[in-house]
Amino acid sequence: MAESLLELKKKIASIQKTGQITEAMRMVSGVKLNRTEKLDQEYTIYNDKVRATVSHLMSSQIVNQLGKETNEYSEFGGQSNIDYSSFFDLGTLVSLVQPRKEIKSTGYLVISGDRGLVGSYNSQVIKNMMSIFKDADAQNKDVKILAVGSVAAQFFKKQNLNVVYEYSGVSDVPTYNEVRDIVQTAVKMYLNGVYDELFVCYTHHVNTLTSAFRVESMLPISDIDINHKETMPKDYIIEPDIDSVLKTVLPQFAKSMIFGAILDAKTAEHASSMTAMQSASQNADDVVSGLKTKLNRARQAQITTEITEIIGGANALE
Repeated sequence: MAESLLELKKKIASIQKTGQITEAMRMVSGVKLNRTEKLDQEYTIYNDKVRATVSHLMSSQIVNQLGKETNEYSEFGGQSNIDYSSFFDLGTLVSLVQPRKEIKSTGYLVISGDRGLVGSYNSQVIKNMMSIFKDADAQNKDVKILAVGSVAAQFFKKQNLNVVYEYSGVSDVPTYNEVRDIVQTAVKMYLNGVYDELFVCYTHHVNTLTSAFRVESMLPISDIDINHKETMPKDYIIEPDIDSVLKTVLPQFAKSMIFGAILDAKTAEHASSMTAMQSASQNADDVVSGLKTKLNRARQAQITTEITEIIGGANALE
């Protein structure tokens, strides 16, 4: 019985220490979550403004050349059918917005984590991506993978998938300067024809308890509102001209969208980690509570046995 009590005490002490560690990790993840959520909100404001600016510039140029009183714009049948090279002098950068006539290869920039203890965060990304790759293989599509995060990169390479770029070690609160190599490489590969379209696949942060896997088209840029009723806002001063401004803003817009996905994914990772550690801490408390009940019963049984032995010994002396 003494050994049983000792073992129970050791188990309780061990689990309590583990619970303290998981609780500390939950608190750390909570702090990181608050920081990335704030950055994500600030980025959303910036991205919306850049998108609106690009939309205004491109819409104004198209409307001005077509003539506001004509119906020529409606004949395009949608943004994907517009020949941007006839409206803008962007050189090779026009491919950032111009869909290619033939899609020979598709790029997937997959964002995962570099560590475990984040709940189902990494497994959900891999599970969804493998389903996408299976469908692409069934359709004989050429797939190229850009893996951000060592978990996904190592898994895809073990599956003999075509990983053309990998990056690990993104900090818990990423900055644009830190991930500059990722976004620049992704855009450069697209401009060089490594792939003809790029999708960014990541876990979108909804709230602390909820996340959703997303596959977003990043290149060519489709998140532009080409409005045939658009006119140049009066507070816009274009210097030296729209083409020169777009040559600077379009690449920045493309890169910022990829950075936004990385930031969003990191926020979801911290939320998943915090939830997982909270669950682990609660489980530890439940196990400790059960072991303490068992320990108290064992102590009571030991005391009862000792009392019985004392009474039996006293009766024997009589």
